[in-house]
Amino acid sequence: MKDLHLEKVGMIGSIFAVLCCLGFGPLLAVLSAVGAGFLVNDKVLAPLLLVFLLLGAGGLVLSFRRHHRWLALILHIASGIVVFVFTFVAMNRALIWVGIAGLIAAAVVDFFLRRHPQPSSPAAA
Repeated sequence: MKDLHLEKVGMIGSIFAVLCCLGFGPLLAVLSAVGAGFLVNDKVLAPLLLVFLLLGAGGLVLSFRRHHRWLALILHIASGIVVFVFTFVAMNRALIWVGIAGLIAAAVVDFFLRRHPQPSSPAAA
C-alpha cells in the first residue's frame, strides 16, 4: 500500500467530470447507455469534480513527502482552481482546456520528480 497513485485517479476522475460538464458526446452516450445519465447534472458534477481534485491533491501531498518538491502540487492546485472556476462560475472552454492540460502536466511532473529524487545536501551527510 506504499504507492496508491491517488494523483492519477484524481486527474482521470477530474477529466471525466469536466468532459461531462462540457457535454462530450461519446462520453454522454456511454453514460446514458449504462443508465448513469444522472451524472450530466451540474448538481452532481460539481461535488464530484471537487472530490476528484482533492483526491489528486492528496496524492500529490503524499508524493511530495517522498521527493520534497512543490512544483507538481502547486501546478495541480492552480489548474484545479482554473478548471472549477471556468467550468461552474464563468464558463470559458479555452481556459478549461488549459486547466485540464495543467492537471495532466502536474501528474507528468510528479512522475519525473519521483524518478529523479533531489540530491541530499552536503550538510546532511
